[in-house]
Amino acid sequence: MSLRKKATVSALVLSMLTASVGILPFSTKGPMEKLSLIQMANAAEMEQSSGSFRERLSELYAALAIDPEGLQDVINLREEITRLQFVEVQPLISPIWSKVNARLPETVDRKELREGLIHLFKTVSTIQTMSELEELRSNPEFNATLRMIAAAFGHEDLSVDDFIVFLFGDGGSRLGLEGTVASTLENMPLTQLAGLIGNRQAATEILLQAVDKLLEENDAYRISSILKEMDISSQDIRSLLTSLQGKLQYDDQAIHAMIMAYVRTTVEATAQISEDGRQHIYSLNAFGIEIPAFILQWSKVSGDAAVSVSSNGVVTIPEGAGSGSAVIQAELANPYGSGSGVIFQKEVTLRETSGEETVFPSEQFLERMNKLHAALAAGDPTDIQDVRNLRDEIAGLDPVLDEALIDPVWNKIAPKLPSTVDQAELKANLFQMIKEVGSFQYDPTASELEAIRSNPKFRSTLKTIAAAGGDSQIVMDDFLLFMFGDGGSRKGIEGTIRDLLVNMNAAELLGLLGNNEAITAVLLQATEQLLSETDEYKFSSILEKLEVTPQDLRSTVLNYQVRLQYDVPAIHAMAVAYMRSESTERVDVSEDGRQHIYSLKVFGVDVPAIALKWVKVSGSDDIEVLPNGTVTLAPRVPSASAVIQAQLFNPYGGNAKVIFEKEVTLTASTEEGNIFPVEQFLERMEKLHAALQANGSSDVRDVRRLRDEINSLSATKDAALINQIWKPIAERLPDSIDKNEVKKNLFELITSVGSLPYDLEGSQLEAIRTNPDFVATMGIIAEAAGVSNLSIDDFLILLYGDNGEHSGVEGAIRNTISNMNSKELAAFLKNKNGLDRVKEAALEAVLSDRNGYALSEALFNLGVKPKAATSLVQNFKTRLRYDVPAVRAISAAFISSETESKAEITQNGRQHVYTLTFLGVELPSSALKWKKVSGSKEVKVTSNGKVTIDKKVQKGTAIIQATLVNLFGGNSKVIFTQEITLTNGVVDPEVQIQNIVHSLQGKLAEIKIRFDSATIDAEKVQLIMEVVQAGNDSFDRINEIDASKAVKNKAINNVKKQVNKMMDYILQNLLKF
Repeated sequence: MSLRKKATVSALVLSMLTASVGILPFSTKGPMEKLSLIQMANAAEMEQSSGSFRERLSELYAALAIDPEGLQDVINLREEITRLQFVEVQPLISPIWSKVNARLPETVDRKELREGLIHLFKTVSTIQTMSELEELRSNPEFNATLRMIAAAFGHEDLSVDDFIVFLFGDGGSRLGLEGTVASTLENMPLTQLAGLIGNRQAATEILLQAVDKLLEENDAYRISSILKEMDISSQDIRSLLTSLQGKLQYDDQAIHAMIMAYVRTTVEATAQISEDGRQHIYSLNAFGIEIPAFILQWSKVSGDAAVSVSSNGVVTIPEGAGSGSAVIQAELANPYGSGSGVIFQKEVTLRETSGEETVFPSEQFLERMNKLHAALAAGDPTDIQDVRNLRDEIAGLDPVLDEALIDPVWNKIAPKLPSTVDQAELKANLFQMIKEVGSFQYDPTASELEAIRSNPKFRSTLKTIAAAGGDSQIVMDDFLLFMFGDGGSRKGIEGTIRDLLVNMNAAELLGLLGNNEAITAVLLQATEQLLSETDEYKFSSILEKLEVTPQDLRSTVLNYQVRLQYDVPAIHAMAVAYMRSESTERVDVSEDGRQHIYSLKVFGVDVPAIALKWVKVSGSDDIEVLPNGTVTLAPRVPSASAVIQAQLFNPYGGNAKVIFEKEVTLTASTEEGNIFPVEQFLERMEKLHAALQANGSSDVRDVRRLRDEINSLSATKDAALINQIWKPIAERLPDSIDKNEVKKNLFELITSVGSLPYDLEGSQLEAIRTNPDFVATMGIIAEAAGVSNLSIDDFLILLYGDNGEHSGVEGAIRNTISNMNSKELAAFLKNKNGLDRVKEAALEAVLSDRNGYALSEALFNLGVKPKAATSLVQNFKTRLRYDVPAVRAISAAFISSETESKAEITQNGRQHVYTLTFLGVELPSSALKWKKVSGSKEVKVTSNGKVTIDKKVQKGTAIIQATLVNLFGGNSKVIFTQEITLTNGVVDPEVQIQNIVHSLQGKLAEIKIRFDSATIDAEKVQLIMEVVQAGNDSFDRINEIDASKAVKNKAINNVKKQVNKMMDYILQNLLKF
């Protein structure tokens, strides 16, 4: 629709309604006081239409105020309507009243109703303020009149709101009188439309045609429905308007003023600004259509003398003026002779500029790019190739075939361009600019940056587009700043993406890897944020003025993604490189310096250990790297270095990606040696001795007899017991050493340490560790063996472990037993020599581990073979009378302390079937004998572990006991005692918890089977999450049971132990070396 067509449409409607109905509250009072008509829409359906009405009236009044004479004409018309007398109004409504009167029921007081309508008409015609309108709406007399009319014709109600919808529509499907007039005039010839302005008869005819059309839509408008039932036609309306116009003198002038005001509300200005800023060339458009320059007359209303305004819209300041401001206006001359008027007025400021102000910090940008591409080059070679493929693919886009990719943005730019612009050439240049900027960031040298910045076509393209957006002072650097930031407060899309990543949690950050949709979402979120920062970025300001929306940019990005084949792998590769360039390590160093535990942050966010695999790329064999990031220096090696890597598992499958690599050096502290974990050892001994005490006094007596027997051994009489290890040691001692004294001290050290498990009071340990003779002896042996920092603790660690990776002889025995199956365990426990064989194998294995144990290395250097140590143990066993019964007693206590029970509950709680596990291995029922020690006679216990009560018994409690038959070929030993309660219909909470733990064991066993059969790393990694979930589920189920805190904590610790064991198994097997 052309300018004249649209101006005529809306101005005609508003002006005719003003003249004919008189409900627009224009007066000399403030506009907002009188234009708050939105308040009249108290119904929900009126919110949209009344809001739109208020906005139009507000804009219209502001536009009318620019023309004081026109405003006065409207005020004159308004006052003329209000001066109409009662006797003058009554004849005006006669054509309509006669129709109303003929159809009113007999029960209606016609005189009262007619007087009410006249009073209403007069009141409406004289409203000047919003408060008067509200009084009208709440006036009981008027409401009664309207309700009377509505009720007479079968309607529930009638209100002022219904008039608003009838006149101006609801902003949706109901166009109202104004929208209907617009629709009628849309296809009229320009000459016919122009002829309507100032032509009362022609304008009235168009208005009446619209009224006639609305009266037919009685289902959409309540007013139409009631008028139809009253048989009121457009001819009746014509009579009313004709009669009213005949009494008015100012309607023509007011209509013209309103037309010009309405045109002003639709006018937008565009300025082409010269590079030096001294010249603005203005053009206008209305309804999105450019107004021909020949019908505009520009002039200066007021302002600085330095500002000159030509009639063709050229505004200038002289060279050297610096700046100047003025109020300029444009007057529309109607070529058809029906009047003219001011349609645009604005204060403008011209500033002389020295040229390009924005400077892109290319040096800082290149530093970031170099860092990013260095990170890319340090990764997977296939990633580099993926990036190269995308760079070449973007560079190869065809300017003819692929130009439509930018259409979502271009379609917003093109309508705003002056007619003098070659749009085809401009679009081609814009496409080429986007293509080159899009490809150079994938160039490891960024060699095209300076060429892009200085390209004259690109500079001209941006200036032309920017001028259409109201600011020609834009350069290529503004675009680059929008894309990549300035390294400071203006972060650009790149820096905004970084901020978004920093604020993500670890799961969200890892979710980006391999997820093209998630990466695109972050890009678009950053772009949308920058588009709103119009004060910070010239480019954002221009895009806003060009009405380019985030959705337009989203559509453009998606166009490119559909077109490009290599974008997904290249974006993934760059995302990994970006993570690698922004990854920082955190390291916890042990007190002795021999262990570093590494963790990683990316963009300041902790990367979960479960998502990483740490490996050693190269370096010393004395450095060990575990998948969990633990880096260890071999014992007795003072320092070593290695290159380590952190690989990020891809949650969507595919190879793990290296996001961190560094050479690290571990240096041992010279002041400290290995430290024996005293507290943990004493806790184990306390648990063991408590189990021994529970097994009875005879077992305690046997253990104490052995302790006393060991302590009674004398170096004078019994030193030969250690000859197998002493002879090779003595051969390497210097002559200056008193060998007899050393042998004596070594003998006493061995016997003291050997008696520790039988020290029920736990009083000997600290005395052994601090004994000066023992310390000196270990120093002499260390010097002879050529090792450093050999201490009593090294001896203790060899036997009992360091509570870490080196579990000692004790731990080796535990591991051997825990890896048995039930049948092997049963055979081991019945074999007279089974325990000795396991102990000998464990001792030999530990003494062979020279890297793990300082004493093992020292003995090896001295020529002491592992077999010599096992022979020494056998010598002592032969010498000691109480060794066999004490070992059986302490072994039974150990088994008892590590035994767990499981009860299968059946018969609605009346039957428990018990089984036992030792170190996680189920003890066969054939190796056990169950019995009841004491308790309710109703409780029955069979030898195979079945405990029952009769179905007639409500509850029974008893102490039950399990005995291990023929332990190590000797007497049977009690290994389990517990008080239990069977309740008819109720399950014991402790038994419930035991069942949860055993259920977890079953789940983990099933996961282990699936892990062993899996062939893809991604499937195996997924099983880690299943292990974690199984543990969490068990934890939650345990906490839901009503049991004591101690019982729950014990079970939860068991769950944690099982989960950690399975996690270690999976991670170790994921390693390929």
